[in-house]
Amino acid sequence: MKNKIKIWVALCAAACSITFSACDEDNDFGYNGKLSLNYLGIKQASEIWDGAQCNIVTALKEPQEGEVQKVKNFNYRLNLALYQNRKAEKDATVDLVIASDSLKKAIALVGTSSVYTVYADAELLPEEYYNLSASKMELSAGSKKSEEVELNVYSSKLIALVQDEWKKDVTFVLPVQIQNSTSYSINDKTNTMMFFFNVTYVDPGEEYFADGEGVPDDHELEGGYKLVWHDEFNGTGAPNAEMWRYEEGFQRNEEDQWYKKENVEMKKNALVFTAKQERVKNPNYNPNATGGNSWKQTREYAEYTSACVVAQNKYAFKYGKLVVRAKIPIEQGGWPAIWSTGNWYEWPLGGEIDFLEFYKNKIHANLCWGGNKRWDGSWNSANYPITDFTSKDAKWAEKYHVWMMDWDEKYIRIYLDDVLLNETDLSTTYNKGDHGAGEGGYINPYSNDLEGFGQLMMLNLAIGGVNGRPIEATFPLEYRVDYVRVYQKK
Repeated sequence: MKNKIKIWVALCAAACSITFSACDEDNDFGYNGKLSLNYLGIKQASEIWDGAQCNIVTALKEPQEGEVQKVKNFNYRLNLALYQNRKAEKDATVDLVIASDSLKKAIALVGTSSVYTVYADAELLPEEYYNLSASKMELSAGSKKSEEVELNVYSSKLIALVQDEWKKDVTFVLPVQIQNSTSYSINDKTNTMMFFFNVTYVDPGEEYFADGEGVPDDHELEGGYKLVWHDEFNGTGAPNAEMWRYEEGFQRNEEDQWYKKENVEMKKNALVFTAKQERVKNPNYNPNATGGNSWKQTREYAEYTSACVVAQNKYAFKYGKLVVRAKIPIEQGGWPAIWSTGNWYEWPLGGEIDFLEFYKNKIHANLCWGGNKRWDGSWNSANYPITDFTSKDAKWAEKYHVWMMDWDEKYIRIYLDDVLLNETDLSTTYNKGDHGAGEGGYINPYSNDLEGFGQLMMLNLAIGGVNGRPIEATFPLEYRVDYVRVYQKK
């Protein structure tokens, strides 16, 4: 438990980037060289106090469908200690109280200085949502720290309060303070810890959840488009094997994940891809391998796992409308994608359409076809900083969004939530030779009359690779696809 506490404190100290000035609102925080070595303080406050703050911040929200609440109940243990962890020469007892007056003073100072911004709209944590195991702390003579006092905050109840009654984002604060020392003076720099609980209200609106109903097989769109195939992912377990196959192992782009089928399943009306930080032995390991794809062999282990599914050959399509609804992770290192490649010819002669790629904080929409040398593509690419979306909707990443491709003989247009991302003139997309591939060198992979030739859908969550490093995401990382629908003219 003690090691866990140290790790938690370090994490919390890193998270508290906003200056805190309410530990001692009436005094100067600057050290003037006269601090008594015998002053008492809260040991954990001393460990995280950086000269300005002694805050612990915890983020809480109702889990999305299929997610697990990461903080069911907040548990923290506190000790009393002397400055610089000295041994006590005599017994000392202090009262442990909830310093609501200190919080009120901090709230009253909001607007007077940026350091108090963190207290804007803060609320005192109601007493029925927490419990302190003791109201006093005692440091015994000869000891370096007191017995632990446990703070429990009922996080699940707090989330329910916000969801059912407040119905808005709320910052609750619990100011825990030591007072009334029987022996030593109290260090007013580390006498208080402010526990912040930022509870995010999750709107139960449909944009947060997968569609559990789907559409019938004879569904039609305006303009004469009829549904030709679709998967609503409303079952449980593995995706439909008649429609999808799995990729396995290392595949492309020097990505860090090892693909395996166990990392994707249908649940909560969506196809859920889960990337995990876990080590997998590479059965193809060969430290002496050479060549362009040697990276697949020279790695003895993969440090991450994830999944990729590819449509079976009979579901190749050409022209029409593709509609995919998905919720994507936007953490650095994750690389979710909705894309397709041609079912004939080697890459890129069969063409590639990236309806969605997300990496390095940008949404990408691309087309690729044969370039000036083998395995080299000509690209029409468009990308947009994720802030273009999150600045308009802070909860953008918590919601499902719709990617749509409109494809005829002249143009391919890719949309996100009805906003055009990429338009490609198909008179410009002829391959520039096969360069030794043997076939497909001068076709247009997007505008042709080749019967049976088309694009095969792929859905995956990659990690790292040439476009995804550094990997800074929190694992497990999830990517959810609500449905895939393909329409063509009747």
